[in-house]
Amino acid sequence: MHIRTFRAPTLQDALANIRHEMGPTASVLHTRRIPAGLWGILGRTQIEVTAGVRDYKIHANESPHGAITSDQFCLPGEDSSPRMQAVNVRDLENVAHASNRLGSASASQGNHRPFTHSGHSDLLQRLLDSGIVSSVAHRWVERVQRSTTDTTAGLRHGLLDSLRQVVASEVAIGSPIQVEPNERRIVALVGPTGVGKTTTIAKLAANHRLRHQHRVGLVTIDTFRIAAVEQLRSYAQIMDLPMEVVERPEEMPRALGRLGDLDLILIDTAGRSPRSEARIEQLFDFMNIAHPHETHLVLGANMASSAIARTLKGFAPVNPTSIIVTKLDEIDETAELISSIVPAISGNSLTSSHQTSLPLSYLTDGQQVPDDIAPATLMALLDRLISEPVSQSRMSETAA
Repeated sequence: MHIRTFRAPTLQDALANIRHEMGPTASVLHTRRIPAGLWGILGRTQIEVTAGVRDYKIHANESPHGAITSDQFCLPGEDSSPRMQAVNVRDLENVAHASNRLGSASASQGNHRPFTHSGHSDLLQRLLDSGIVSSVAHRWVERVQRSTTDTTAGLRHGLLDSLRQVVASEVAIGSPIQVEPNERRIVALVGPTGVGKTTTIAKLAANHRLRHQHRVGLVTIDTFRIAAVEQLRSYAQIMDLPMEVVERPEEMPRALGRLGDLDLILIDTAGRSPRSEARIEQLFDFMNIAHPHETHLVLGANMASSAIARTLKGFAPVNPTSIIVTKLDEIDETAELISSIVPAISGNSLTSSHQTSLPLSYLTDGQQVPDDIAPATLMALLDRLISEPVSQSRMSETAA
């Protein structure tokens, strides 16, 4: 195999030089981004591409376009060739066209191998446009690529279907609240301000009271927010539910005692900033005395991924057991949401020893009580994974 290395301002330019000098059957062995000039200060960044081809001949007076050297060398046999995955220059040219649309996102690929079909690059760009961090987007598309490049049929199977399967394998779905006969269940909802905890409490209470005929009681420790107590009290009066207001942790045992042997007690908590260690510690004191069987962390689907990451980390001390996602009606797609709420995907973890994702328990998509809530399902999230279709025409042409 004859090996040549080319440098050019863009990947597309480098591939054009390779095709001109080495022909369309050349294989791309390696690509990297390098600074030009003095420490990269006096020149623009360039793309370096190493390519190889068998039975390649060059005239002695030829001057390769963009090549680092004007000659080439030959490796004696296949066993001496570089241990790299070769990609045909024609395939990579399709990726180069897509890379022009990537713009600054192209630089985020880092050490990731280039995708061998333009459809995968289109999918990567769509995920990046959705707000997903580069490492997660690459990981998903690399898994899609492994599942769709084995056969021609696989290529035509559908990128979005493959993406949904990849994402589905990384999302944990839990169960809704389970109330057992002759057992009082205590469930707390925690989370930052503005995610709809009180409305969600009302939805859960209404469903268990009216649809499941459970005896339900309410407890609120949200005495910081103006009118918060009255809001929950209004729901309690409409549904004819007992309610207790707790201002200090030491009041919690008496409040739970006054509610007696109910089937389900729902605890509404004040919204707390995940940055406030003092507020989180205070919440921990309440939960440590209440001993809830379940603690659901409530997150708004419209929260930025960075805010979700902070919330997951900030509320770790209260040991949430599952996640409720609210306000799904306020977003068009769920890709960024999913990548943010599942620590196993995004790289976040609740504690240094907790590397698995929290399961999703409920999803809400409106303000109507008790209707706009349902147990979490993968289908509800995956149906709106990304809002725009991914073109597969060029992948089909490649596979044909």
